[in-house]
Amino acid sequence: MKKTVFMGAFVGIILTACGGTTTAANLGSPSPGASTSSAALNCSLPISTDSGQQSGFLAISSGKYTTDPNAGSASNGMSYDRPHHRWLPVNWAQVLPDGSAYAYSKEASPTPSRNEIHIVDVSTGSDRMIYNQGSYHVIAYRPEGIYVDNHLSGTDASNGLWLLDPTSGSLKAYPAGQQATWGWIAAGAAWSYSPNGSRFGSNSFARMDLSTGAVETWFQVASPQPPEAGSKTIRVLGFDGSHPLVQVYVDDHTSEIWRLTAAGQATRLPDLALGPLSPPQSIADSHGTWLIAADRSVYLYANSAFTRVAIAPAVASGWYVVAGACA
Repeated sequence: MKKTVFMGAFVGIILTACGGTTTAANLGSPSPGASTSSAALNCSLPISTDSGQQSGFLAISSGKYTTDPNAGSASNGMSYDRPHHRWLPVNWAQVLPDGSAYAYSKEASPTPSRNEIHIVDVSTGSDRMIYNQGSYHVIAYRPEGIYVDNHLSGTDASNGLWLLDPTSGSLKAYPAGQQATWGWIAAGAAWSYSPNGSRFGSNSFARMDLSTGAVETWFQVASPQPPEAGSKTIRVLGFDGSHPLVQVYVDDHTSEIWRLTAAGQATRLPDLALGPLSPPQSIADSHGTWLIAADRSVYLYANSAFTRVAIAPAVASGWYVVAGACA
């Protein structure tokens, strides 16, 4: 591996089963970092199609996949809450770490220019609205509160970051970050692929310290032209502890992958076939960081390398994503 500061280039920028059906997958030829260690990973990985229409468990040691008939209907299986043995209709960042509740946003009725913020108790199913002032969108639910951004109407973009107190309904603003689009909350920080506020992304990647509100550029890539409409430049793949793993889109067949350890400190990792879409949803647990690439390869990042440990089943439309910790 090569240790470099602020390097990279690209031209185009897009950037416990019960019942069910069981299938076996063939690992095929090795990919970067691949080894025979998958046999030692005696755990079951919850995975779901991106639409939530089909969900189940992939046994890493054997490669067998079993659908879960208890996953529910469409959009009910985006995340698996293992403590409560339930599939939830939100991504994992919106679920409290202990699995007891999740937060989501939806358009207010009859005024869709506003969003409602809701909290759902997983055990009881109780759903309560806690805020409906402004176009705020849930990024993450943490013990300290709900991190929200300001959703820009008619776009997939947003700007600014706030912390919503679910009890009082008060909002804490992060003034230094009000121009940026913040996509991830992890390792005591918020992370942005668009620090300058462009809805199409930028060639910079920034970190905001959640305790101080200070914003710092952590990574930049050379770009011969501005981002094109609908494109992103640098996106988070996952986290190695407190260190982001990021994708830099090169073209439909190539992505650069970097591990960031500090501002201006980055290590290039072997490339993966991530495809032309946004980086896949990843989940970190005691084994490492899990993700499913465009070719259906299931990767585990641990010990400074990605290892291909299984193959996700084929699906008629869409693709599979990791939905929870492997246990």
